[in-house]
Amino acid sequence: QACKNAADAGDEDTIRAAKQSELDERTISGLPETNEGSMSIVGVCPACAGDSHAAAATGHKRKCFRAGGVINATEVSGDCLGSSVLAVCVVDRSLAEHNAVKTAEAPAE
Repeated sequence: QACKNAADAGDEDTIRAAKQSELDERTISGLPETNEGSMSIVGVCPACAGDSHAAAATGHKRKCFRAGGVINATEVSGDCLGSSVLAVCVVDRSLAEHNAVKTAEAPAE
């Protein structure tokens, strides 16, 4: 929801938080090599489960990229637990194309 709230007008239907797998595999155009923020970056599930942790609601910690750390699958940490994290927001071109087709096919009123 934070990504949609931060979206420019008109982009609300095409913006979303990056998936953990997209961060791990670096498939996001313009993604920096390192986490330049002051908090850890997390991606949305699936593939977000980190180390087991019985006290966590999900039974596990999250995968994340620590502040100042490299963003790739070999540098990901599996021991993130906490409420202050960053999300990478992406404009999903496939959603934009889908929404354009859906609008074009909408019946006239």
